[in-house]
Amino acid sequence: MPKRRRSLKRAQSQTAISARWCEKKDFHSKEVFSDDDFGDENNAKWCENGGEVFNNQHDFLEKLDLPSIGDLFGLCKNECGSRKLTTLLYIILRFLGHQWRNIDDIFRQIGAYRCETAHKWAEIFLSGDFETFIDDDRGGKTSDSFYDTFPELEVEAKSFVADACGRKSADFTVSDLAKFIDNRYYEITQTSKTEDQLIRSETSCRVDLRRWGAKFDKNNQRPYFEGHERPDVVVHREQFISYFLKRKDHYYTIQDDDMATWQTPTKKPCILIFHDESTFRSGDVSHKRWIINEQASFFSKGKGRSRMISDFLVCHPSGPFFSLSESEFEEASKAYPNLLADGVVPYTQYSATSAINLGYDMYFDNETILNQFERLFQLLPFKTEYKGHDFEIIVDNARTHSAKQFSLHDFGKTIGTRCPVDTIEYLDHDGQTKRLSCFFTNGEHNGKSKGLLILAKELNFNVDDKIKLEGLRRLLSNHPAFKNISRLEKLAVKYQMKIIFNPKYHCELNPIEGLWCSMKRFVRQKSDQTFPTMLRLILDSRVYFFQKNLQNKLFRRFWRTLDAYNKGKTYSEVLQLLFSGSCKYDVASHRKITNSNLEY
Repeated sequence: MPKRRRSLKRAQSQTAISARWCEKKDFHSKEVFSDDDFGDENNAKWCENGGEVFNNQHDFLEKLDLPSIGDLFGLCKNECGSRKLTTLLYIILRFLGHQWRNIDDIFRQIGAYRCETAHKWAEIFLSGDFETFIDDDRGGKTSDSFYDTFPELEVEAKSFVADACGRKSADFTVSDLAKFIDNRYYEITQTSKTEDQLIRSETSCRVDLRRWGAKFDKNNQRPYFEGHERPDVVVHREQFISYFLKRKDHYYTIQDDDMATWQTPTKKPCILIFHDESTFRSGDVSHKRWIINEQASFFSKGKGRSRMISDFLVCHPSGPFFSLSESEFEEASKAYPNLLADGVVPYTQYSATSAINLGYDMYFDNETILNQFERLFQLLPFKTEYKGHDFEIIVDNARTHSAKQFSLHDFGKTIGTRCPVDTIEYLDHDGQTKRLSCFFTNGEHNGKSKGLLILAKELNFNVDDKIKLEGLRRLLSNHPAFKNISRLEKLAVKYQMKIIFNPKYHCELNPIEGLWCSMKRFVRQKSDQTFPTMLRLILDSRVYFFQKNLQNKLFRRFWRTLDAYNKGKTYSEVLQLLFSGSCKYDVASHRKITNSNLEY
């Protein structure tokens, strides 16, 4: 019977505890919880079943491991305090699988911090914010630490860790740091090592790593600048920057003042036009919104229907979007009747802006882009504000822009082998247009391709018939006939305009990327996730962009970016300087640069 009484008493106690935690009206009615108690409002909400666990329990438990607990234990041995000890006990008990309501009941009885406070500090510790965790705002210190005695060793150790963590390989361990400190200690003190024990233990080194901002985390989703400082990319970037800075007096620029007014060119005026494509999806919505009592309308899952836009951003005081008036278009259509014909893709009236519905219309391939640019080249001279101007169009290195008519690798060596073109047009060293036929037009080989060997002889190269194909390609690669430019560049030359390719991985040098940021932010904020609404919002977003004069900010930032690179700044430094300080951590690639922080 006594045993049963104890069992019954225990059952009644557990029932009372469960009731106290599950009923919201009895749940610490005198306590008020704020966002600070749990960190982010989206990551620390009570469950509907009475707050048994946090919503982010799975993510939190994934962060818990024995080494982390050992780090905290090593810290608490030297710096004791109720908060640190409570946090240590909390993560140990959670690691062992105990429910947090039971832990809280124990903490309440022993006089420790409550469970919600312990969870907050555990999150801070596991997230790597070591300085916040150890800071208790009490000031002072009890004794000199190891690095107080050897400050130069701490500097060297930090540098060693920074280099090791910056490598692509993931072979750096705490043991490496401990051995480095051990070796440097005996070098600095000029003493000999007599024991196998390390001068600073691996446990202490783990604490050092956390104090210096390092954390042992998943090897993915890290910021990277892959390729931006690659030698060939840097060379192209320097050529790009040098070209524009030397010709700055030919372009319309924005004055570096509070009014951001236009400054007209002092030499032969040239208009810069920036081109790019971007895709809008009806299913996209803003990542954040205001919500009351967790009540929000349902939203559709998935990307929805997509619309791809190919547009131009014009650096000219008349406006950022190119289009002709009705009378100007009539004049242009008389010179080029094909402007009145229906194109492969639809165009905005009196302009060269085009948009297609992905999955229903054709995709923007090289042929489509060539047709769009030819339409632009035909329309530009007829705009009144553009009379007497040169034109330079900046495009990215997408295959749709950079596709070439042919390559040396497309040709065979001997007669009758593969040949991609009938004739080759090129400019010789005197600037004269030359034509080179690639097929025989008479004789026994009539209709057959000549091959690179015959073409080389016709170009006055003294070659041996036994030369290898690879050697023949190297020989011809420097001849103007085979210094092949892209089809887009060739089309621009036809209309006396110039195409300039943006350096790879450098979308910050193309202001139209900022247009897409502004438009997508506008559309996502107002979207109801229906396709017709998205189409309407796309048009409204262009009006919003123009009314806010965002183009002036983008064009001025373009020239500031050129100046920054010219002064020796690297890609990551330019992003932090001119775009956002958060780029140091948040920019995962060159395609993810927000436009929410445009500054005058």
